[in-house]
Amino acid sequence: MTSDLKVLRLKQKLNDNFDRAIEMCLLEKLPMQKALGRVLPLICRIIGAQEMMIRTMDENLNQISLRSKGFQKNWVHLVPRDLPERDFEPKAYSLENTRLVVASLDVVHRVIGLCAFAFNAELTVEEIRIKVDLVNSATELLDNYLEGIASNARKQNIIQYSTEALRDRVFETGADKAVKQLCDELNLAEFILVYGDMDAAGGEDLRYRYYSHGKLIHNSIDKPDETYTIILQDKDKALNQDDHSFSALLKGEGIMEKALHNGMNTNLIGKLIIRPEGGGLNSESRDIIRIFAECLCQRLFDYNRERRYLSRCFCAKDVQRLLGEPEFYKRYLSPREENIVILYTDITSFTAICEKVLDNASEIGALVNAWSRMVLDILYGYDGVFDKMVGDCVIGLFGPPFFESSMEKRTENAISAAAAIVKGTIELGQSMGLEERIKKANVADHLTTSNGIHCGPTSVGFFGPNEDYTGFSSAMNHAARLQGHASGGEVLITSNLLENLPGGPLGIAPQEDLTVEFAGPWEIAVKNVTKPLEYYRCFFNKEVKYV
Repeated sequence: MTSDLKVLRLKQKLNDNFDRAIEMCLLEKLPMQKALGRVLPLICRIIGAQEMMIRTMDENLNQISLRSKGFQKNWVHLVPRDLPERDFEPKAYSLENTRLVVASLDVVHRVIGLCAFAFNAELTVEEIRIKVDLVNSATELLDNYLEGIASNARKQNIIQYSTEALRDRVFETGADKAVKQLCDELNLAEFILVYGDMDAAGGEDLRYRYYSHGKLIHNSIDKPDETYTIILQDKDKALNQDDHSFSALLKGEGIMEKALHNGMNTNLIGKLIIRPEGGGLNSESRDIIRIFAECLCQRLFDYNRERRYLSRCFCAKDVQRLLGEPEFYKRYLSPREENIVILYTDITSFTAICEKVLDNASEIGALVNAWSRMVLDILYGYDGVFDKMVGDCVIGLFGPPFFESSMEKRTENAISAAAAIVKGTIELGQSMGLEERIKKANVADHLTTSNGIHCGPTSVGFFGPNEDYTGFSSAMNHAARLQGHASGGEVLITSNLLENLPGGPLGIAPQEDLTVEFAGPWEIAVKNVTKPLEYYRCFFNKEVKYV
């Protein structure tokens, strides 16, 4: 038998025995160290090695070293702890009483470990050549096994880091950390994250974040790029899996898109657009991106659910800040007593309008929806908080949730909001074609509101089984009573409220083209209260006809 045929048969034997041994290890679910403890002696027997040593990474990507009992300490330096950056061909070293063959364990030139086999020192040059060849075959078998473990470990490492990063209370902060690590691990040149909350009432504007090599370059929140913003305006198209507008913005090959689905249904809540540095992604990288997208979807689902819950009461910037604060519920939203300003606003003659002007329940619903959304936008624009809607009456609070503004500022905001609500309600009636119908029915001259504003110590926070953000105090009752006394287009405020303004009844400074003067005082009796409630009427910009 020729030496070449003998070597070929040894290689076949090595391959067959190694495969069977690894299969048994997998069936028995052995950890890597125990599996290597079983297959390495087998390799030594087949290739004729006396001793061996291996350095590699375990399932947790921690470096481990295994060596046989006879592997001498003075040989260890030839198997360095620091793995080389590049693979190399097996090297033979002539040592005292032994020949040591050291080889790299690698996949596509990426070193994942080192191994060494000790042979009899009396081997001839040809025999050493054969041993080196056999070691090379053994390392190829080990490469495949160890790379599978390393691949799973890398996946777990990326997913674990991403999961931890995405736990950040501010979604964007966590996403930035997770994307940075993903881009570094997979060598991604460009990365676009498109995300939103498409289940929110009335829809939610989509947002985007663009990264170059893991670094955030621009985004829709504070550094918008006009080209990206234009694409986001058509939400349905931007999220459509057949639309590749974002991909067209990236230059290069191998661009990949990954849809982000709501975990509860098939609704799209975003997408990833990725351009790898090398022009393509292998199956492992694609699998990692798939798992990363699943983590992102779950975090988006939780984040949107919490954000929607808070958005029932607070404006977008307050929600963003709350979600960025540790223990925000305990710190800001749990019940506490604070001095706040309360606004009650109600559609004047709403019952008469429903009976005499609107033709059906759908029209009533459309009016209430349009008006309440407008009022909320105004409240939020003046740092107000939505307490609740009772029938056609909206209650707004000024001061929560952070209580950082002065009472003067809260008072000015409440009065300005009331003026904007009166003006906006008239314009809404005109745009909905209700003004002429209201006049014709002899109900009023136009759609308008009656408004009452008061202030005082109030217990505010989340209350009750439904965890509604609201307030309880006599001040709330007084504001409601004052609103009920107001006529159409009137904004009535209490004397207590005027005490918050430096000018008192002389007026407040112009605010966004708004000037205010006060007439009064007058008094109104309040049920179950001995002392009458003293109030003033606000007059806004004398030239405005609707007051």
